[in-house]
Amino acid sequence: MRHAFLVSLLLPALATAQGYGAPQMNQEQMQQMMQQMQGMQTCMQNIDQAALEAFQQKGEQLNAEIKALCAAGQRDAAMAKAMAFGKEAASDPTMKQMQQCGQGMKDMLPNLPHVPHSRDEGGKPRHICDVQP
Repeated sequence: MRHAFLVSLLLPALATAQGYGAPQMNQEQMQQMMQQMQGMQTCMQNIDQAALEAFQQKGEQLNAEIKALCAAGQRDAAMAKAMAFGKEAASDPTMKQMQQCGQGMKDMLPNLPHVPHSRDEGGKPRHICDVQP
């Protein structure tokens, strides 16, 4: 079950977050967080799995295209593709539903670090070709 997998990915992050400046949780807060996680899992079960998989496949295909464009030195074309896909994701009903499902956890974990890949040390946005693994 994909949802259980997603929840299991969050658990180590929660444990790690406590060691990095996040305040220690008491029993009540831990219970509330577990309820939020169950709510997120229930919410995600209502997401159209076929649409989610199709969007994931499209993202993987786009990632390969962007890598190829970056490798060919076509940085502007790669960035344009990435931006277009970002706009599409922001307006996609399935992605909106996923975001809503995860909102409760985001509110519960305000101290988790943000993904550093999208910004450089100065806080400026990185180019998509500089972010590719």
